[in-house]
Amino acid sequence: MFKFLTVCFLVLSFSSFAAIDRKSFYAAMSGDDLSAITSVKKQLNAAAESSDKKALLGALLMKESQFEKTPKLKLEKFNQGKTALEAEIKKQSSNTEYRFLRLLIQENAPKVLKYSSNISSDASFIVANISKTSSTLKTTIMEYAKTSKSLQEAGYKLI
Repeated sequence: MFKFLTVCFLVLSFSSFAAIDRKSFYAAMSGDDLSAITSVKKQLNAAAESSDKKALLGALLMKESQFEKTPKLKLEKFNQGKTALEAEIKKQSSNTEYRFLRLLIQENAPKVLKYSSNISSDASFIVANISKTSSTLKTTIMEYAKTSKSLQEAGYKLI
């Protein structure tokens, strides 16, 4: 029994330090599949506490809000995610990924939310710092830039 509990503890301990799967995250963010969002949220919730986890969960909450049934619930969930993402951006304003997440959401959020005040500054920041990002994020930004007017206006050159 003691060995069983020890093994269970070790498995749970190691799973909480698992890396966050960015490809799955960005696939969920770019699609309209609630089950994909739910699956990525479960993975994130199992990860160790970090700024990345908080920012990514915040972005997922904002994306997930579109699936809520009532406007009130949509707004509550969106604002909960917005608060989480904005808090992490405030702590790490030079984090290109967090700024990209905000840009992605602001460009696609309904106008009624009035969440668009950082589009041009985030786009300029991303264009200036894309070379310093991971290959996964670079690829994601390059794909998104094909449809992003603000990234193109900020000087991003499509390849």
